[in-house]
Amino acid sequence: MPFFGLDQKLALDRLHHADPEHADLIGFLEGTLDRFCTERVAPGAAKQDEEEWFDEETFRALGDTGYLALAFGEDVGGMAAPFSYAVSGLESLAKANAGFALGVAIHGTCTDGIYRFGSPELRQRYVPQLVTGRRIGCFALTEPDSGSDARAMRTSFHQDGDDFVLNGTKYWITNGPSADVFFVMARDARDGAISAFVVERGWQGQFELQPIKDKMGVRGSNTAMLIFENYRVPRQQLVGERGRGFSYAMHMLNGGRVTIGAWSTGVAQGAYEKLLRYAHERRLFGKKLMELDNTRRELSEMLIGIHAGRMLTYCAAYDKTRGLDIAREAAIAKVAASEHAVFCGERAIEIAGGYGYARESRIERHLRDALLARIGEGANELLKIMVIPRVIEESFERERTPDLW
Repeated sequence: MPFFGLDQKLALDRLHHADPEHADLIGFLEGTLDRFCTERVAPGAAKQDEEEWFDEETFRALGDTGYLALAFGEDVGGMAAPFSYAVSGLESLAKANAGFALGVAIHGTCTDGIYRFGSPELRQRYVPQLVTGRRIGCFALTEPDSGSDARAMRTSFHQDGDDFVLNGTKYWITNGPSADVFFVMARDARDGAISAFVVERGWQGQFELQPIKDKMGVRGSNTAMLIFENYRVPRQQLVGERGRGFSYAMHMLNGGRVTIGAWSTGVAQGAYEKLLRYAHERRLFGKKLMELDNTRRELSEMLIGIHAGRMLTYCAAYDKTRGLDIAREAAIAKVAASEHAVFCGERAIEIAGGYGYARESRIERHLRDALLARIGEGANELLKIMVIPRVIEESFERERTPDLW
């Protein structure tokens, strides 16, 4: 099976069949990007997982294909394509190599933040290089004591002349060791309001990166703790308005949750396809594993959830392109797709038995990778007790339910 499959094409057809650029964009995904996944991304997945390293050379080559530029405007060298094409491509990358694809996803979140909220000067200085892969970006929100509760961040800044001075620690920052561009959130020492900054290395003060190793999954991505001590950031590096950073972060997380939905769907698809192949090769009780009712039922349940997660994710991406509020849609897509990715990883191992549990099968990696999606870009438990219930209540107050019928 190709890395960009027929089901992805059909899903995009449902949303974009009338768009004038649709055929060209599909051609890019099923041609250039699929070949890139086959030749560059998938072959290194097992080795990068085992050795725990991010392939920066392949990342920059991905930039050369044009993929990183898909969803950004032509004013910064992008293709101005709907976001749904970009998330479909991310699904393919995640199927090929989930760790590598996670780095691509977070790079996209950083780029989106600068593109949407940065000044024209910041956009022109950074986004053209980010969308070509010449620079790698990361999103520095999480801290040792503030993950899901992002408002509890302690990293602070104060203004000193023409500079802002950063102090604090960011934790679990994907792409940290490789990044050239850091989208950093910090709290104003003056009034506690959160602002956003585009930060680079090599400025005055101390900026230390400490790699985080020995992760359970997504080992083909790299992760770091960032430590700022009196690190001076030029005033022009402020993103948007002072004090609006938390709002920007929430918008970025909505887009990030859509990418995690696509990423999870790719991970689930990988587990499903590896089990499907094994089920056609393994014999049990005189039959192919595929001929047993239990295997057929499990594969059916896996495929049903993959289709559901894909459509939820692509539709949320489409709504983002249309400028709609996607807080509910992004959260639902992320929860549904990530939970199903874990299900697919578990069931693929269970049906494949001892072979599936062994690293040699390359099946067990999908479960280790999938578990990250329950946590990243807002833990599923938080989304189910805070974010989604909030929009449920808003919807009820706005629309009410009819009288009992």
